[in-house]
Amino acid sequence: MTTRADFTALVADDILPSRMPDVGLLRAYLAQGCRHGDPLCLSFGETWNQVPAGLLDHLHERPLYAHGYQLSMYGLPALRKVARDYIVTSHRLDGIAEAGRDFEVAATWTGTRGAMFDFGRYLLDELGSDGRTPIVVAAGPSWDYEGVFHSLGYQVRYLHLRPETGFRPLAEELQDVIDRIDSTPEERLAMVVVNAQHNPTAVNWRPEFVAAAVDTAHRHGAGLLVDDAYFGVHDPETAPTSALRVLLSRLATAPPNARRRWLAVRSLGKQFHCNGWGLGLMTAEPATLDLLVNRYRLHSSLMYGGIYQHAMADWLADPASAVFLAEQCAEYAAKRRLVDRLFHGKLNYPAGAVHTGSCTSYLLFALPQAYQEIPEGTVRFRDDTFARTGVLFAPAWPWPYAPTGSPMPYMRMYLGPGQDSLTEAVHRMVSAGIDWQMQA
Repeated sequence: MTTRADFTALVADDILPSRMPDVGLLRAYLAQGCRHGDPLCLSFGETWNQVPAGLLDHLHERPLYAHGYQLSMYGLPALRKVARDYIVTSHRLDGIAEAGRDFEVAATWTGTRGAMFDFGRYLLDELGSDGRTPIVVAAGPSWDYEGVFHSLGYQVRYLHLRPETGFRPLAEELQDVIDRIDSTPEERLAMVVVNAQHNPTAVNWRPEFVAAAVDTAHRHGAGLLVDDAYFGVHDPETAPTSALRVLLSRLATAPPNARRRWLAVRSLGKQFHCNGWGLGLMTAEPATLDLLVNRYRLHSSLMYGGIYQHAMADWLADPASAVFLAEQCAEYAAKRRLVDRLFHGKLNYPAGAVHTGSCTSYLLFALPQAYQEIPEGTVRFRDDTFARTGVLFAPAWPWPYAPTGSPMPYMRMYLGPGQDSLTEAVHRMVSAGIDWQMQA
């Protein structure tokens, strides 16, 4: 559990402090003496203190050369080799595509967000300018794609996911979004984002929908971004849909330009509780990957982080990493069941008001009825709950809020902390009178 001392070290900064809303709430709570106990932070997708011991052991086995600039913009060769095998095996690519011909793999040490940004720059150059506004299509609520691409000149349009359909994306509704773009003369479809283990709805998208999204991008000559942030985080009985496998399986019959206009990113920090290392993997057509790492990446980053890359290379090759992931997947499934029981049994939530999903490290729960009826209900509920309990949730649309996203009366709950912390969070809510029938 992250303690008040930990949070003090993380946020107690009076020199131009962060404007992030959660940081402001945490600073105020700490200043008031944490009257409800240590903060229970169930908003950030971060635990700060649960990195696997085995991974840390490999961190201590660092060679001296790991401290200097690395000499490959693709990442440490040892990590690239094991990462390529890891991608092929985990996505079941044997017989589907050939490494070195159809795709290649590189490491990213500045997070997958930076790789997405570079892909956005590459795609603008690849597509050329015709005076129309390039449009990115993503499913919402979503991660902050708007923050990545808006500054490059893109606009983001959302396929809105709805509780009535279990937050599952529907191909016909995706087509409706595309049709609206096609009917707007000053816009053009430039990119489709596929996040098959969807953050924050925790829905594992069906392969058929992923195929429809891939085909849509191909028909329009648009780029494809496969965001596999949570591919390795799912319930044991869930077979995660590999959007990368679907994409590669359809390239043989795709237009020639489609074979270079795609990027798949995969977070390693999300799987192994080491987000601060900034390590992830990039998979793309070899010539495209060459441009991304040797031209676009070089504009903003040299090659560093050898200590972390070396440790991750050893960890991925260590059978203990697979054991850790299997145990973590089982633990997330248990926590989904626990929260579902507690919300229904202790907080009087009705059937259907808690959406547990089956992947990622999140679930969604509906706002209490009184908060659904007021403006900015999600923000009010977050602030009121934290003030009365020290439990911090996040709106379904995470910070910074998407300016073109539609409000949704749901909260996002991070399941990374242990079952004891999740149980305590609900017990604090019960003691404070926070439940389905509460008044705003």
